[in-house]
Amino acid sequence: MSNKEKNQSKPGHYLNIFWNYLMLLGIAWYGFSIPIVIALRLETPEWSNIINIILSTLFMVDIFIIFRTPFLKDNELVTDPRIIRQHYLKHRFALDLTATIPWDLILIVLLPDNHGFDNLIIVARMFRVLRLFRIPSIIANLRSRTGNALVDAIYLETNQKVRIFMLLFWVLLALNAIACGWILLNETPPNKTHLSIYIQAFYWLIVTVATVGYGDITPQTDIARIYATLVMMVGIAMYGYIIGNVSTTIANANAQKQRRQDKFSALADFMKRYDIPLGTQNDIFSFYDHFLRDRMTMATEILQELPQELRREIDKYVNLFMLRSVPFFTNASHECLMDMVNCLTTTICSPKEIIIQAGDKGNEMYFLFHGEVEVLDPHGKQLVRLRAGAFFGEIALLRQVERVATVRAISFCDLYVLSRTEFARVMGSYPDFARQLDEVVRVRYPSLG
Repeated sequence: MSNKEKNQSKPGHYLNIFWNYLMLLGIAWYGFSIPIVIALRLETPEWSNIINIILSTLFMVDIFIIFRTPFLKDNELVTDPRIIRQHYLKHRFALDLTATIPWDLILIVLLPDNHGFDNLIIVARMFRVLRLFRIPSIIANLRSRTGNALVDAIYLETNQKVRIFMLLFWVLLALNAIACGWILLNETPPNKTHLSIYIQAFYWLIVTVATVGYGDITPQTDIARIYATLVMMVGIAMYGYIIGNVSTTIANANAQKQRRQDKFSALADFMKRYDIPLGTQNDIFSFYDHFLRDRMTMATEILQELPQELRREIDKYVNLFMLRSVPFFTNASHECLMDMVNCLTTTICSPKEIIIQAGDKGNEMYFLFHGEVEVLDPHGKQLVRLRAGAFFGEIALLRQVERVATVRAISFCDLYVLSRTEFARVMGSYPDFARQLDEVVRVRYPSLG
């Protein structure tokens, strides 16, 4: 997709994000408020009926949108409108429609004197909670960024933040429902406010689920005791599930650090066993620290397992990303940049190694892939430090002038190099861009001529 097409798709993309957040808030509202309203038998105020009507209308629109929304099947995006309609009608349409129709409002209108029908209205309100089954697809839509169904599905599956958010959401929803269930099964003093009743129920729930068991609030009926027993059993399972997920998340976050420590331990044992000189040990540890910290990642190891052709394709786009960071190349075509990508070479510099010497003739520019360098004036004073993602020496591609500063490696550095000869060869194939570039140089660097 071109940049123009991407820009044209942005309004629709942002509208889609806004709509899904609106649906998420509406569903969360029902998921938390309906159990509370039922448990405390709250009177429905006028503003609540207005919200119900608005949300029901929005949910109806959402059903219409789903009828037109492609879905993922067997890692392929289905876009055929007929298949989309059939799939939705077969799987979720009845559930969504049941959860969308405001049955409670309909009953209130049809039964103005609704005494004796309170339980029926309560059941009607519970239908709204069925909308919670829409949550997973909404989260998937919110995380959709690439437009490729398989890539988006994998990003969603492996995103730790989304997993933690969903875990907390469902846990809080379950705790809220369980607390409301306790309120329904136990008599509450008439002099307590609704807020106090709910806080007391939630306090009992946390004490029970956490297996603390202070005993200041106890069930008074057999049905309440059975409910409390079930909550204890659910609490044990929930506690184990939460701890397991949190532990897994932390372990995954620290996996790279642990692998680095294990490799250093093995390397240290090797050095000690063979009595390697301290100076050599320092150089090896310094390089290996750079290698493990910046390059020895699981992603790199997995990429090494790919076929050679795919690895070359990935290298091209990594290099293309670096070239696009150079302001001079902003207006270069994709084809021009891809030609320059093929001209890049790699090199590794050791700490304190001079990469560019002030006063020398410049013949190449550098892209800092990993590591850190310092820029020094002719007197050796540090001007600035550059880190991964930076570039320097670009003027050498445009004019063969003397270097005005020295660049020295601070740590081990991985560099990509673009030579002036190769750059000139590529510019010969794109004369229009070469003229634009020459004009930019004259404007920005008039002293270069």
